[in-house]
Amino acid sequence: MNRSINILLMCLNIPALFFTILVAFEIPLFMLRIDDVSLQSTVYYVFAILMLLLMFRRTASRWVGISMMTKPEKFLWSAPVSVERKKNVRLYLGMETSVALFSLMVVTALTPSAWPLAIAYAYMVLDQLVFTFFAPKYYRVGITKKAVVVVDREVRILYFSGLRRVDVQQQTFYFDYIEELQLFFPTNCIVDSAIQEFKEQLQEQVNTDKVFFTERFKALTHA
Repeated sequence: MNRSINILLMCLNIPALFFTILVAFEIPLFMLRIDDVSLQSTVYYVFAILMLLLMFRRTASRWVGISMMTKPEKFLWSAPVSVERKKNVRLYLGMETSVALFSLMVVTALTPSAWPLAIAYAYMVLDQLVFTFFAPKYYRVGITKKAVVVVDREVRILYFSGLRRVDVQQQTFYFDYIEELQLFFPTNCIVDSAIQEFKEQLQEQVNTDKVFFTERFKALTHA
């Protein structure tokens, strides 16, 4: 979900910055009067509201996942995410924060009429910083009777219902379902010392007569 939201945010961010440049330098766009204050306000409100809705959804999803991982005893098996994965997540969050901060600085410097956008970008920066500093200790992978749950910068729930095949390719676990659905997560989400337990618990929770585990999965010993 995080990837989808980032793509949507980028699709909104590019035209929002483009519109801000037009307003700041009073560049006409076809028949639109860029200097029309009501038009500016409407456009900025629309962009800001759409961005905030996407970010609120991402924030809620992340912290719901984190709240689940504060009680590892509710899982049949659970382990912290590896240090390597945490470093990767920190890098991704840092990149996202940098883009939001850059966008905030640009719209603030170009025109005061873009204040709704500035609020959206400021929220994004604050949200990313809070998550970066307070969430990592709760990054975990867990197994319940119904699913594998992975929580780091996003929440992935890989249900057992409809599962037909589990494979490992290019440092990624792939879960193939009926109707050609495929879900995945990086193998380095799991520390090397816990991979064997993960594989055993996973195979115990599914019907091995219906779910095929590839030889690559069975042979995996480290991320």
